[in-house]
Amino acid sequence: GFGREEVLGKDLVEVYISADFRMTVREVFENALEGKGAANFEFPLYTKDNRRVEVLLNATPRRDTSGRVVGVIGVGQDITQRKEVEIEKARVAQELQTFIETANAPIFGIDASGLVNEWNNKAAEITGFGREEVLGKDLVEVYISADFRMTVREVFENALEGKGAANFEFPLYTKDNRRVEVLLNATTRRDVTGAIVGVIGVGQDITEKRRLMEQEALLLQAQAANDAKSQFLATMSHEMRTPLNVIMGMNQLVMDTELTAEQRKFTEQIKTSAESLLFLINDILDLTKIEAGKLELVSIDFDLRQVMEEAVDSVASKALQKGLEICSYLKPTIHTQVVGDPDRLRQIFLNLLSNSIKFTDVGQVYILVEPEEATATHETFRFKVYDSGIGISEEGQKKLFSRFSQVDSSTTRIYGGTGLGLAISKQFSELMDGSMGVQSDVGSGSLFWFTAVFRKSAIPQEVQFPPFDIRSAGPKVEAVVVTKNETLRNSVVRYLEALQVVATCVADIDGAAKLPKTDGVYRVLVACPSVEAMVKG
Repeated sequence: GFGREEVLGKDLVEVYISADFRMTVREVFENALEGKGAANFEFPLYTKDNRRVEVLLNATPRRDTSGRVVGVIGVGQDITQRKEVEIEKARVAQELQTFIETANAPIFGIDASGLVNEWNNKAAEITGFGREEVLGKDLVEVYISADFRMTVREVFENALEGKGAANFEFPLYTKDNRRVEVLLNATTRRDVTGAIVGVIGVGQDITEKRRLMEQEALLLQAQAANDAKSQFLATMSHEMRTPLNVIMGMNQLVMDTELTAEQRKFTEQIKTSAESLLFLINDILDLTKIEAGKLELVSIDFDLRQVMEEAVDSVASKALQKGLEICSYLKPTIHTQVVGDPDRLRQIFLNLLSNSIKFTDVGQVYILVEPEEATATHETFRFKVYDSGIGISEEGQKKLFSRFSQVDSSTTRIYGGTGLGLAISKQFSELMDGSMGVQSDVGSGSLFWFTAVFRKSAIPQEVQFPPFDIRSAGPKVEAVVVTKNETLRNSVVRYLEALQVVATCVADIDGAAKLPKTDGVYRVLVACPSVEAMVKG
């Protein structure tokens, strides 16, 4: 931008060269004046409008006819555009290098001899080997296990011939000798002329993915084995139940005939054993249905109180034979008409009550039903079964709801059982959107509880309690409750109090006779003889 007239006679270096390059340019010119020319010297010039122009200069001494140096002649080339391209290429190269270094994938490179010349941060992270440790090392010989060296070397040799490899899996061993599974894409690396100079590998750590795939395969195998087992059990159970029903039927026919005492004893043993086997077969069928996800609950209207009382009646004879008290309580004013599966609920009751009776030698078994939560459409009930039996240790409680599991092996020998009842009952409870648990101490009895959710019934249920006007009998009705069992006594008293009857409790008839009476008589006497007396009687 400067004309000839503007620059002639001016100091080139001082006026037209920027301060940071003046010393260097002056040195080049001084060398030229001493006869030492300079070739391909780069420096910037600034234009009249203050733009920077990159110049490539050849500085040559200028001589007169006698050969004496009289100045310097400079032949330059404007390389501003070329310089910008080089700067841009350097920037892109730096960005690419940064991308390689910070990529969330292991990236490594080898030269034509197989020596490592690229090793990014992720490769260092997953292997534990730093960049300085691996550069110049033979990747295959040092870091690949012997059983994979030949295969990996073949992949790299193919890439060096221009044939890349995609999704090649092989293991790398870390600095602490852990095995890392790598999925690799190996690409041929070329220089600017297109000549092959090495291989660049972009990998992916698939160790966790491989582990999950192996676990999934094992799970599928286990599921297939479990399905086969369930199918086998279901088929065998069906096949066994048919002849067993015949045996039970024919045995009953024999029992209906005239038998000697010894023959009757044998047939009763056959009946007991057959019934136990039938219960086991039914439990196995339920178990296979649950495992297969084919057990569906029915939804019908039923009276929860009736199901509870029927379950208690079913096991009452077993409790009587062992001399145990068995009682239940459900507040009389509660609405108990619900929609659900009464048979499965009854099965849970029977399992829990039977277990309590089985493991209780002295005392009582008590069932309590309480409403827990209600919404506009559903009701939740909590069911509790108490017993005064042998109790369960904390360690034993962890095994209770596992299939085919008893608290300890001696339990099976002494009391019998398969360990299926509680496992099935818990799953029935969960199918009813509830849960099941236990509280117990060794020697202090047990409390088994479960919850279940039922739909409210559309059938209207009139709960009229008391069922009659008790006050018509007088201003105050008094009753005496005679029973030794405290639990039974409390249950009866709660029912009487709901009837607006004033109850007094005593342990025996003699105690009742000694009670003071305002008019000489009690209007109601509730006598609950002990089980021991009933058995003796």
